[in-house]
Amino acid sequence: MRLNYTKTTASALWVVAMCAGGFVIGVTSLTGWTVLAGLALLPPLVIGRLWKDDPSMSERIHEALR
Repeated sequence: MRLNYTKTTASALWVVAMCAGGFVIGVTSLTGWTVLAGLALLPPLVIGRLWKDDPSMSERIHEALR
């Protein structure tokens, strides 16, 4: 079984870094946190949609047999 958590880890680290950055720079308004949330969540959503995982061994075998 192949475990690949790279995409999830990168996304989680990005969101945590953006939240920490918000605290460090002193974001206090609702508008500021809303913009920060958008900036924190947009890149992981794009990564999730565009990053293609490598095919598994069984997928490669099925593709070769076609």
